[in-house]
Amino acid sequence: MISDEGYILRSINRHGHFGSNLHPASVSTLLKGLQNDLKMDSDEQPLSGHSFRVGAALDLLEQGEPLERIMLRGGWQTDSTAMSYLRNWTV
Repeated sequence: MISDEGYILRSINRHGHFGSNLHPASVSTLLKGLQNDLKMDSDEQPLSGHSFRVGAALDLLEQGEPLERIMLRGGWQTDSTAMSYLRNWTV
């Protein structure tokens, strides 16, 4: 049975049972495998787990969320680090 609660990206075993979440390193591994299967053009920038972290922060910024909430969601400890990521992607 599929649940609509919990983590979006969760582990699943061969019997179809969902785990609580994926290990962070698994996200990049899965993305690389998918991109390889899709035979993505080598000129395209590869996706990574980090891409999702920054993308989510940008979504929050565009929705008008305060920097403090963006930092909490993205796991950044200083506003200067968070701002450097946001600034690099919004230019």
